Amino acid sequence: MKQKYTFGQKQVPKLAMQTWIPLLQCSLDQLDTHLHDFMNDNPCLEIKDGFVQQDKKKSAYSQYTNHVGNAAADFLEDITISGESLYDTLESQIDIPLFPTPISQRIAREIIEYINNEGYFEGNIEEIAKVCETKPSNVESVRQRFAYLTPSGVGAMDYKESFLFQLNTFEMDNDMSVLLSALILQFEKFEKFLKHPRIKEAKEIIKRMKNPPAISYMEDATPIIPELFIEFKKDKLEVRLNNQFYPNIEINEPVNDEKFMKQKLKEARELVKLLDLRKTTLYNITLAIVEKQYNFFLGGTLKPLKLQDIAEMLGFNESTISRAIDNKYIQTAEGIFSFKDFFSNAIGEVSTSEIKLFIKRLVRSENKEDPYSDKYLHESIEERFKLVMTRRVVAKYRQELKIPPYRERKFLYRLEML
Repeated sequence: MKQKYTFGQKQVPKLAMQTWIPLLQCSLDQLDTHLHDFMNDNPCLEIKDGFVQQDKKKSAYSQYTNHVGNAAADFLEDITISGESLYDTLESQIDIPLFPTPISQRIAREIIEYINNEGYFEGNIEEIAKVCETKPSNVESVRQRFAYLTPSGVGAMDYKESFLFQLNTFEMDNDMSVLLSALILQFEKFEKFLKHPRIKEAKEIIKRMKNPPAISYMEDATPIIPELFIEFKKDKLEVRLNNQFYPNIEINEPVNDEKFMKQKLKEARELVKLLDLRKTTLYNITLAIVEKQYNFFLGGTLKPLKLQDIAEMLGFNESTISRAIDNKYIQTAEGIFSFKDFFSNAIGEVSTSEIKLFIKRLVRSENKEDPYSDKYLHESIEERFKLVMTRRVVAKYRQELKIPPYRERKFLYRLEML
């Protein structure tokens, strides 16, 4: 697939660069809001939302959802509900009686600094002790009091400790408390508890626990709107812009010839040209990616690819390509991919993106009763790609993919089956 590109940065006038770069960099779901800022400052502009009627029977949104499948059907229902943040909630609880002294309150606030958005503690006890000029044992003592804070389970170091913290929120007798504590600590040996006379009651309590502990404070995943579609039509790859989600711009001619209005009319026309150039830029970047990664779209593997390679093909600076692909996605037959997924360095002759994709596929197909360890993933990668790498690198890639360690995945799988 050979493509001739007569395209480049010189197409953007210098005076328009301040408008062009933010317009190129924002994602498709941010574009409408970004353009409305221009409309508010320019009486010659009228911007309509991307969700407009294309005909009497079918809206742009319904056309889009029909294309990408039912998974996108909840897009308009996915709204952000504002409220108190996790950290505001924790801060408001750093007081008497749990933290009665200034030093205990200082330690508690320092601990909060190391709690991630899932509610887990990721700090170092010794380092916090040095900062607060106290003993590590005092810091750990304060951290243990987080077991009595809301949301329950917050401040724990891992999922097991979080579940132990959450036991405090349930009313139970001592026997049930002992059973649940043992069950949580030995969850990998869950089978040994199946014959316990109160196992059913214990399972019902575990089902009511939160994992991760701050899940109610975590923002819902924002639905991904692809910029382009890549699909086979009559045995040929077709690249198509997602025009349905682009806001419609109308230019209102001024009724007078005032200098101010002439300038605003010029700016409005320039914006329309830059919006078209945004489309052309992303379209050409995608064509270049398809040319470089053609085998991947035929079911093959990803090749190592650098931003510089695409920048040279299109006549843009590498920084411009980086801005253009930031937070943008492509819909393919295999699913939705970030533009950045197609760019990576290499280990030997294999791209790191291809290795990560292989890890994702392995984990997706693993036996939930016996998930793959990093050792198995490491051996499988070396065998599949005929290369040598360290297990530490495999663990790093797994973490970058936000895939938990195999013991935690096993725990979560079993939790799902309770």
